Amino acid sequence: MRTRRGRLSGLFLAFSSDPQSTRAWATGSSGERRLGAYLDSLDDDVSRIVLHDRRIPGTRTNIDHIAITQGGVFVIDAKTYTGKVRKIDKGSWFSTDVRLYVGRRDRSQLVRDMARQVEAVRNALGEPAIAEFAVPVVPVLCFVAVEWPWFARPFQIEGVWIERPESLGRRLRAPGPLAGEHIRTLARKVAVALPVA
Repeated sequence: MRTRRGRLSGLFLAFSSDPQSTRAWATGSSGERRLGAYLDSLDDDVSRIVLHDRRIPGTRTNIDHIAITQGGVFVIDAKTYTGKVRKIDKGSWFSTDVRLYVGRRDRSQLVRDMARQVEAVRNALGEPAIAEFAVPVVPVLCFVAVEWPWFARPFQIEGVWIERPESLGRRLRAPGPLAGEHIRTLARKVAVALPVA
């Protein structure tokens, strides 16, 4: 099991009545599986713990990936589309209306859809686990197989990071104020509150 789940398999098994369910994320889209495998390569049980395919209780909604790192808790939705990812302002001279486009299609609804997932993770964390500060919960849309314009950098729309796997990996490896025991505590809280889908 540990070879399939990475270093976190022991934590998963502790919070699941069905060990087979720890691999449920693998039945998702190919993009979700690819991103999951990449995130597993970053999981080291000390500075980063990654949970996959977590269900929001009382709904049919699932969260593709949750990464608990030194910098906070990242709520990650994996997307596999074709076309270039762009941020386009459709506003007028006096207002802004920033939209997410992939290819020729407006995919801004994906940004708005992250709110429910972020709320579920915040609820799972409950009261701040670390008295000195509130744990940041960071929403991320990670596009696995799209084209990016030359020299494109990750960007935010309405507080949601739009990333590719490599840039997301750099963000997850960045140092931050959370220590190993804090990270494990937060991971346990999320694993209990948001069961495997």
